[in-house]
Amino acid sequence: MSEYVVLSDLHGNAPALQKVLDEEGLNAAYIVLGDIHGLLAQPTETMRLLEDMEPEVLLAGNHDKAIFHHNEGHVASDALSKFELEHTLSKLNTEQQQFMSNLPFMEVWKDGAARIAAAHAKPWPEQASGYEQGNAGVPKGNIPHFASIVADDYDIVLLGHTHEQYDLDCSQFGHPVLFVNPGSLGWDNTYSVLDTEMGEVTHKSVETDTDAIKEHIQGLLPKDAPHTSEWY
Repeated sequence: MSEYVVLSDLHGNAPALQKVLDEEGLNAAYIVLGDIHGLLAQPTETMRLLEDMEPEVLLAGNHDKAIFHHNEGHVASDALSKFELEHTLSKLNTEQQQFMSNLPFMEVWKDGAARIAAAHAKPWPEQASGYEQGNAGVPKGNIPHFASIVADDYDIVLLGHTHEQYDLDCSQFGHPVLFVNPGSLGWDNTYSVLDTEMGEVTHKSVETDTDAIKEHIQGLLPKDAPHTSEWY
């Protein structure tokens, strides 16, 4: 395998995931870097699409860890955190919840000569999920520092969490490792395609009906939760 469709931070946005599937097809090799569920509130549909896609790599992120490991939401607003938790769990059966609780936060493998690490937040196990307090992941400006730490171990590092779509070949800094973040499919409709053989990254996006998504969420929110116009 040399080409992967890389997604992250779905946050329960099934319409955006469907658009990617329509664009790339069922035969593509998908990598999903976590935060599968969240405030965009379509957990059942999101899980069904993931089952159809059969990702090569499927990770959990900080929101998933909060919901399925700690029985809490992971949002600054208490009301939205409660909604994220209760709505997600109410829509997933016991088997699906167990499946989510068993997902890893980091995977490492070889693709030909390329050594690849994929994580939600940072490329080492103890901070891979992004759930840890103060774990902001790897913003683009900090990549050279992280590259200096992991370049001896990996050739390609795939990360999510920051919602910032980027790629950076750190060979120019003396650290021959390629960092890739596909951004947030859920919030910004972005994803990336990685060719591991060529070391090339193509950043892509899809179009969704954001008004319909917002209307769907608003119809589910409890009265004490902030209106979608305040945060979506």
